[in-house]
Amino acid sequence: MIFLAIAGVLPAQDFTVPRVPHKMQFADIELKITEAARKEIQSDVDALTASAKFFQAKVDRAAMYMPLVEQIFKEEGLPDDFKYLAIQESGFIADAVSSSNAVGFWQFKKESAEEVGLRVDKKVDERQNIVAATRGAAKYLQKNNFYFNNWLYALQAYQMGAGGAMEALGEVKGGEKQLTIDKKTYWYVKKYLAHKVAFAGAIARAIGKQPALQVYADGGGKTLADIARELQVDKEELAEFNTWLLAGRIPEDKTYPVIVPSSEAAVVLAAADPGKVAHRPEVSNTTSLPPARDIELGEDAYRQIRLNGLPAVIANEAMTIDELADLLDFDPNKLIAYNDLLPHYRIEVGQVYYLKPKRGKARIFYHTVQEGETVWMIAQNYGMKQRKLMKMNRITHDNERLTPGRVLWLKKTRPGDVPVEYWPETNTGEK
Repeated sequence: MIFLAIAGVLPAQDFTVPRVPHKMQFADIELKITEAARKEIQSDVDALTASAKFFQAKVDRAAMYMPLVEQIFKEEGLPDDFKYLAIQESGFIADAVSSSNAVGFWQFKKESAEEVGLRVDKKVDERQNIVAATRGAAKYLQKNNFYFNNWLYALQAYQMGAGGAMEALGEVKGGEKQLTIDKKTYWYVKKYLAHKVAFAGAIARAIGKQPALQVYADGGGKTLADIARELQVDKEELAEFNTWLLAGRIPEDKTYPVIVPSSEAAVVLAAADPGKVAHRPEVSNTTSLPPARDIELGEDAYRQIRLNGLPAVIANEAMTIDELADLLDFDPNKLIAYNDLLPHYRIEVGQVYYLKPKRGKARIFYHTVQEGETVWMIAQNYGMKQRKLMKMNRITHDNERLTPGRVLWLKKTRPGDVPVEYWPETNTGEK
């Protein structure tokens, strides 16, 4: 049995914006940072910490997952410093999707994920499993370091690919223990250093405040509802931490680690290594949850998911609303109402459609608008009612053009005295 940690709340008055030093340690390399680069990195640190609420939401989420990441990196022999890269890549949002269709905690495209042994199909997307995906990221970084014998160049290759990094870096010596960060250093590396400076201290203070995530490794053939009843945890909450399971039951071809939110009854645990399975004691089942009402998988035209605690499907091919409703044996009028549609709209490939009314708020606090996103798309991606999203952000028209980088509030209405904020767009995960 292992006990890990979740973040507590950091009082805003106790937080001061960290300053970027002229020297930093990354893995086994000492970095000398020129004044011009230091100012550039500091600007990113200032942006990351400018909104106390936005920053704290990321700290809380990162601190919840960080002990698992630290343990896995230790087992895989990867430098601990890489743990901050997941904040830069996804903000530790399991189902984050980039504009280039990179998915999950470590923003893998399907091909890259499969190269490091992750399963990505209609039943399982291990890019959204913090244990499996972190092991995959460790393997990817280890492979990059094999080419360069330099962890900083391996970091650059995570975004560019090994070939792209080789072309950009030219002829480099491996094994350097001292490097200079200057204006010419690749932007992704400097962005990473900003994340490390901004988050390291805050996350360290947040960890250990209360029990957190544990790993269950005896789920083969079971549904999440089965596991929730067995461990006496909330089924909806369990589903939130296991968006990687796209089908009804966990496959039995190998061990799939199930992430369990801490509970006094959650005693069937394993180490972060799914091969190290803990002994399974008898568990009292006096507090049973109702059986899950799984949506039956139909044709390959769609696949089942859950977002914001709601049952939904993603369309694999374009079709009419009536055609999707017929496949699902679902009332087309409800499909229209639940998804802010009009009767003449068509179902779009790759888009989420809900089978219950969307909620009035999302699970996270903020979203940074990406190029090409509309109000409707963002509302769908978070399982929010479009009108609620518009009201929270004082958006007056459905088709209002959203500027990339604009921060939208997703859980509370932006106060009248708080101006619209803009942030640098997140990395698209081109690798």
